[in-house]
Amino acid sequence: MNDQIIRVTRALNHPIRIQILYYLNDNQKSSVNNLVKQFDVSQPAISRHLRILEEAKLVKSEQVKQERYYSLEDKHVIKILDVLRRHVNEDF
Repeated sequence: MNDQIIRVTRALNHPIRIQILYYLNDNQKSSVNNLVKQFDVSQPAISRHLRILEEAKLVKSEQVKQERYYSLEDKHVIKILDVLRRHVNEDF
């Protein structure tokens, strides 16, 4: 199996990471500190989630002075998540 598929599915295997992706989609970019406030999760935990998302090439980062900002690298992931959401919400 393709290693990138494994990285992406691993990255999507946590609710905070999915919430981060939707947040970045809605807000274009965000600092780590802002994400900590947004999700009420510790800074080390947010950084770990972002590292996993970055390794999966779903988010990218840029350093601006003392702050690191994250944004979506692959907007296709939101389409995938939306399809999954519709699928699980369908009445069978």
